[in-house]
Amino acid sequence: MKVLILEDDESLLDLIKEILEDKGLEVACFKDGLEAYKNCFNGFDCFILDINVPNMDGLTLLKKIRLTDKWTPAIIISANSELENLKKAYSSGCNDFIKKPFYMYELEQKIQQWAPLEKSKKLINGFTYDIQTDTLFNEQKEALKLTQKERRFLFLLIKNENRITSSESIENYVWEGEKISSMALRSMVKRLRTKLPEGMIISHNFGYEIKTF
Repeated sequence: MKVLILEDDESLLDLIKEILEDKGLEVACFKDGLEAYKNCFNGFDCFILDINVPNMDGLTLLKKIRLTDKWTPAIIISANSELENLKKAYSSGCNDFIKKPFYMYELEQKIQQWAPLEKSKKLINGFTYDIQTDTLFNEQKEALKLTQKERRFLFLLIKNENRITSSESIENYVWEGEKISSMALRSMVKRLRTKLPEGMIISHNFGYEIKTF
């Protein structure tokens, strides 16, 4: 799981990063709202946002995220838990609000609540995908060799099952914000399809979808 943290208190930021990385999460840290905005579409699975940070506050950032991303969970952390601040946070699109100071255990539980990781996902034709190890197994339970980009592509489609994942979202997540040609994505999907049952990856005009069990 990939988590973005926006927090300008360096000691708290370092503590959250250390705790989450110890749990096996991939963490990207920002102390500046504008810098977080420049990187926020790089395939994160959860946002943890302080409100009062330099250059762009956390709620403004969240509103910008929600213009194109309605699904990725966002948790606001703030010392100001007055009713008006809570209303602003939820109207901006947050999923949860944690008042500072807080126990790290509380934050861990909120992340697990809003962005839970299943251990595996059943796909068609007896294939399964182990989400925790990013491993694809065929019907004989044999692990198939995948490139890092192929694994990230499958993970994103599984995370977004039952809806189309746009090509733009795929490019941001798989190539981590690197500018690529549309041909690069199509070529990767073509190679990946040779390893999968026919019909597992469904093409749409503006993106892709995966067929699960």
